Amino acid sequence: MEKVIFLGTSAGIPTLSRNVPSIALSFSGTNEFWLFDCGEGTQRQIQQADLKLSKLTHIFISHLHGDHIFGLPGLLATRGMLGIKKDIHIFGPIGLEGYLKSSLDYSFTYIPYPYYIHPIEKEKFTTSNMLWKEGDIAIDCALLNHYVESFGFAVIKKNVKRNILVDRLVSLGILPGPAYKKLKEDGFVKLPDGRVLKKEEFILETIDIKKFCYCGDTAFSANAIVLSEGADLLIHEATFCADKKNKAAESYHSTVDDALKVAQLARVKKLVLTHISPRYDSIDCNTDQHDEFKKNIKGTGMEIIQAEDFLEVNI
Repeated sequence: MEKVIFLGTSAGIPTLSRNVPSIALSFSGTNEFWLFDCGEGTQRQIQQADLKLSKLTHIFISHLHGDHIFGLPGLLATRGMLGIKKDIHIFGPIGLEGYLKSSLDYSFTYIPYPYYIHPIEKEKFTTSNMLWKEGDIAIDCALLNHYVESFGFAVIKKNVKRNILVDRLVSLGILPGPAYKKLKEDGFVKLPDGRVLKKEEFILETIDIKKFCYCGDTAFSANAIVLSEGADLLIHEATFCADKKNKAAESYHSTVDDALKVAQLARVKKLVLTHISPRYDSIDCNTDQHDEFKKNIKGTGMEIIQAEDFLEVNI
């Protein structure tokens, strides 16, 4: 889990500089990537970002508003037309499968590879809960605060490092060699003299955890705080500036201040604001309240970034 690439950062409709929502999560080494939301035109954004559809393995849909899903049928179709045979896992609210089936059936579109729909049942995610686990990566999910079912996602990757305590082994007369490798791989090794070495005594394990959280359409949500607790990177919608808080409340969206409050309470390291209303050329239109809030979080070590299309942010 290396970085995120913003493929679309506008809210509702595209603008000349912003496409509708989609974010790619890229993994180092394999070039594999996952997609969070898939607005219209996402597949073209993927091409411009120099990502390969053959490396796309998972898609997570936050909710069923058009600006977050209209690009999905076309992306799946293009994948097939390119001859990609690798299967794909798609997670999203109840109703996503029906939407895809209707879109593909009415357009006479055949998908020549397996794709698996994993419905997210609201009742299971009224609080943060595990959605999926694959190897050393777990995906948590929680219901957010929108006028349709909308879910946030947290991706947590554990990297366990095993360091051999060389000095301790050498002090016992065991020099570097095959025994070290076997101890590290198998957790124990039996020496020619009959001694058995166990990893608990000679290997120091350290766990490095990376956490990325995405909260799409939502008003201020306690679940967003729990879901993003301690995240290295939180991506949170900020549809409106602070002076439009009534408009935000009516539409169940967030202001910049709402996103900042979630990030502060969750003690995240880095916050990126996205899902920007087309009414703003820039998010730098906040009231004195926002400026005061920024003063309050100064010194916490939190980095705050306004997303732009094709922005890349390391995790």
